[in-house]
Amino acid sequence: MSRVGRPPLLSRVAARARRALGMDDVSRRLDTIEAGLAALHADRYPHGPLYFGDHTALVATRWGAKMLVDTRDAAIAPWIVLDGLWETHVTDWLQETLRPGQVFVDVGANVGYFTLLGGMLVGPQGRVVAVEAHAGLAELLRRNVIMNGLYGYVTTWHRAAWSTTTSLQLHQRLNFSGASSVGAIGQEALDRLGDTEEMVEVQAVPVDDLLHGLPLVDVLKMDIEGAELQAFTGLSRTLDASRDISIMFEWAPALMEAVGDKAEALVDLLEGHGLRFRLLEDGLSPIERAKLLDLPYGNVVASR
Repeated sequence: MSRVGRPPLLSRVAARARRALGMDDVSRRLDTIEAGLAALHADRYPHGPLYFGDHTALVATRWGAKMLVDTRDAAIAPWIVLDGLWETHVTDWLQETLRPGQVFVDVGANVGYFTLLGGMLVGPQGRVVAVEAHAGLAELLRRNVIMNGLYGYVTTWHRAAWSTTTSLQLHQRLNFSGASSVGAIGQEALDRLGDTEEMVEVQAVPVDDLLHGLPLVDVLKMDIEGAELQAFTGLSRTLDASRDISIMFEWAPALMEAVGDKAEALVDLLEGHGLRFRLLEDGLSPIERAKLLDLPYGNVVASR
């Protein structure tokens, strides 16, 4: 029998031994597992999370930032830790609205998810100002800005946004820290959410004062658990000067009432500055005053 085309004797013996030991099958299974792991890795945002101790974890967002979050937080942290995203509709709006070189103001910045996104969108030629009343969140916000190398053009403030310069008592919550507010939700609601709070004093200022000397504001995001009327009152100079400003704010009349304000007064104030409203959850469709006042919750975009 011709030996042309036949494998060498040692190769045939080795192949027979591999088959007898099941090594070929093991190799195929390992290749399949490795391919699956590679596909899984490709579908996820990279490298995360890592627990740093002291209730702090390092996570990665899908748009490229690295962030420290409080692992006790039951609102924002679980989404960023597992998905790398938070409030995708607001994230999309900000990505579509902000441009390089613009000025972005983040009132109620929490740990800085939107602050960091805004910083990356405006770049070093732009400016970002972030304001957060909760002491623990403000510290993580500051650290996140430094960690992402944005400290040259992103400024953070541990302050409450208000109509005047004063001191306020903040209901500072533990498990829903981003929902900390000047207004109280009551012990029954805290028990239902499994949350606790403590009363802490926080310095409050008009955001106009924090923006003194900056160029006109292009985009402003506000999420401050019912204190919107007070904060926008303290932004009157900015609203008058920044004629092309685009604003996104949380609309929650019940939270405004807990602070002691009325939703109608906020609508009056913003309409007095020539602003008109669209609802983000409705594809940015215009929303009339009466329908807005009947809305229990939403994210409103205001512009001229």
